[in-house]
Amino acid sequence: MVTVIEKVRFYETDMMGIAHHSNHIRWFECGRCEYLRQAGIDLFELMDQDILFPIKQVSCEYISPINYADTIRIETSLIKLTRAQMVYSYRIVRNDDNTLLATGTSQNVFTHKDTGAVARLDDAHYKKLKAWYEQEKKAVQ
Repeated sequence: MVTVIEKVRFYETDMMGIAHHSNHIRWFECGRCEYLRQAGIDLFELMDQDILFPIKQVSCEYISPINYADTIRIETSLIKLTRAQMVYSYRIVRNDDNTLLATGTSQNVFTHKDTGAVARLDDAHYKKLKAWYEQEKKAVQ
């Protein structure tokens, strides 16, 4: 699991001082990008190789409100990996009292930049990501 800490900014809230629901998806992205970085995957390098990684599906369960100035912990785990896709799970937790605030998942597919057709991740990137994924699975067991 990879963890990212964020402090909720005023502009991320609505008029009631509660984080707007769209920010949860952004926070998932923060966790996913950090997961890939820690696994040794450079997203710009993939794009330079004409490989994109769009979201095919995303879901979020909003459990408890997130308020302005809350410090949140975004916990990200890769739960499925193939050469054509990645599926992540997320937990957003209030850092000071460990209250579970939201959970979710996302599915990214690898595509060719020029055609949008599904692509298969090359050996070098796949091996890095698979090694990190396997290490994470062992740590959980």
